Parts: sequence; C-alpha cells; structure tokens
Amino acid sequence: MDIKQFLRTLPAFENFKMTDIDVLAEKMMVSRHPAGHVFITQGEQGEALYLLVEGAIQSVHVDEATDANQEALDLHAGEMFGLLSLVENMPAGWGAMAKEPVTVAELSWPDFRDLFRTAPPIAHHLQYMVAVQLARDLQSRNKQLRELMKRSPVSTPA
Repeated sequence: MDIKQFLRTLPAFENFKMTDIDVLAEKMMVSRHPAGHVFITQGEQGEALYLLVEGAIQSVHVDEATDANQEALDLHAGEMFGLLSLVENMPAGWGAMAKEPVTVAELSWPDFRDLFRTAPPIAHHLQYMVAVQLARDLQSRNKQLRELMKRSPVSTPA
C-alpha cells in the first residue's frame, strides 16, 4: 500500500502541498492486524492516531455515569480514529477494535509533535481536528448529563 497516494486521495488532505503530505506519509507506519485486534481501550491513553486504509473498525463507548453501552460505530477506509491520543495524558473516550482484518497507518504522539517542525500545516490541521473532536465529546457529554438529571429526582434541603 502506497500511503502517500492514499493520503492524497482523502478530502481531509486535498488542500495541502504534496511536500507536506509526503512528510506525513513518511512518519506514518502502515501495518496489518487481524479481526478482534484492540487498537484503543476506553479510559486509557491511546498509542497513536490511526488512519484506516482497508477493512472495518468497530468503535464502542460505555457511558461512565450509567454503565450503558452506546451504539457502536463502524469506521471504514479513509476514516481516522484515536485523535485524542495526540493529546498527552488524555484517556480515550471510545474503544476501537478490528471487525475484520484491517490495514492501518498510524501516527505516534512523538511523530505528531515533530510535524510542527517538519510540516506545520498538517500538524495544525490535525490539532484542529483534535479540538473539534474534544468539542463534540463535550457537547455529547453535556447532553447526556442533562438527560440523566431530568430522570433523577432532585432532593431539596429541608
């Protein structure tokens, strides 16, 4: 798999210079994994940002407040997961496991940090994607907590 060519076909990277995409591709390690391989465990620091090249990933989340499983999401070729692994000491909010044999390209946290030196536009774009993910997670959590509060009786002081 030519990761440079694959990156060039993705809408997330279409506006970047080829030299910056080449730098990103050189930092990404491509690997194959069997069905059932766990990439991310909810509540633990992720090891890398992953770009799914082939196969399918199932992403799952257990709500800490209710212990309820949320609907699983299927990820397909061209989608990224593990964005929060690019934030130091940030536990993953979702787990991710291979549904079938998969090929992924991974970007480690140290390599992400080095992108600020070697390909700043790509590094800033990934940083923006992390910020968007954090904002989505915060909005989702806020909504869940509001729903939980509606269902729970509020005790008033006597």
